[in-house]
Amino acid sequence: MAKQLKFFSLVLVAALMLAACVAPQPAAEAPAEEAPMEEAADMSGKVMVASGGMIRIGGSFALTGPIPDPGLNIRHGAELAIDDLNAMGGLEGFMFELVAEDGACDGTQGTNVGNKFAADETIVAVTGGTCSGETFGLMPILQEARIPFVSPSATNPDVTSADCDVCNRVALSDALQGATDANFVVNDLGLTKVAVVHDNSDYGKGLAEIFQNNVTGLGGEVSSFEGVQVGDTDFRAMLARVGADAPQVIFFGGYSTEAGLVAQQMTETPGLEDTAFMSVDGAYTQQFLEAAGDAAEGAYVSFVAGADSEDMNAEFDAKYMEKYGVSPDDLGPFHSQSYDSVKLIAAAIAAVATVDDSGNLVIDREELLSAIRSLDAFEGLTGTIKCDSMGECGAGGVQIFQVSEGDFEQVSGFGME
Repeated sequence: MAKQLKFFSLVLVAALMLAACVAPQPAAEAPAEEAPMEEAADMSGKVMVASGGMIRIGGSFALTGPIPDPGLNIRHGAELAIDDLNAMGGLEGFMFELVAEDGACDGTQGTNVGNKFAADETIVAVTGGTCSGETFGLMPILQEARIPFVSPSATNPDVTSADCDVCNRVALSDALQGATDANFVVNDLGLTKVAVVHDNSDYGKGLAEIFQNNVTGLGGEVSSFEGVQVGDTDFRAMLARVGADAPQVIFFGGYSTEAGLVAQQMTETPGLEDTAFMSVDGAYTQQFLEAAGDAAEGAYVSFVAGADSEDMNAEFDAKYMEKYGVSPDDLGPFHSQSYDSVKLIAAAIAAVATVDDSGNLVIDREELLSAIRSLDAFEGLTGTIKCDSMGECGAGGVQIFQVSEGDFEQVSGFGME
């Protein structure tokens, strides 16, 4: 990580001098000459951290809503990155601080969090949001405020685009996950009649649509495409409709609890007792295993994994366990991506920050936007991190797991080639 700072001084300019043009009068004194005035620096679009102050990075985490355990896990990953940055001395003596807010995996709450950050002149950049819908709520606010963000886990393809230069992520796009899942179902498992169900979230529905399009492109048949709602608990009527078409597999795009309940209620639905079940990274959690119970056995779940460094992750896991008393894998995925998102932001800050003559750290957000996408590659927990011109910064690929004896065991995909 580059830590060398450039120094600059405020430019002194000649002040206007009051000219004495009036003829001298006996009872009057000549006007006194004014002292030169220092021109105020233009601080628009810049964050100034006073000497002894903190470099503040905002974080939007799904601490409530449908996935509170993974949301907390992602927050922990960001906190450990802050700990490590400060343990190394921060940035020329300036320490980092995480300003955590609850994005609740919800678009409206994401907007609220975005407004908080936009109104806070001390926020340099943001890690988050956790979920795609939450991130879509953040995006227009941060774009207008010119505050860059790096999401560790928002995977909807539309999170990054040519229209958003503040938008970045280290998670891999669902375009890759949906295509990989479809290929696994159709070509690896040989299941060509597929029912698709989603939870109507930006994440779940978007991924289900990608999967559906890829299945039909591979010659498979999508027998039904059904939407439910996050928070629903009874899917029996929907499953009865789906089961009438006798699909070979049900694919669920969405989060843990709903995925687990669908898998569990399939076992009670005539015609679906032996139908395979597959879900996505939103269900790659202990929460899914608990919600599905015995019905989780044999289920398939995909996850967008990084190209993990074994030694670095072992060190991270030990620190995580020491600080929080639990293994990160027990709470959910994306803790490593969260750590890397903060380290990416910090590296970009180091590349553009300057110190003025008063000892204040000055960070130009416009320069920071460019720096995030132009940094040299660095090794993170999830592999080699380097952003492209669209803000896609992730490394790795898609892994496919099957639940066996109550645990996820990889059966295909990235890392097994």
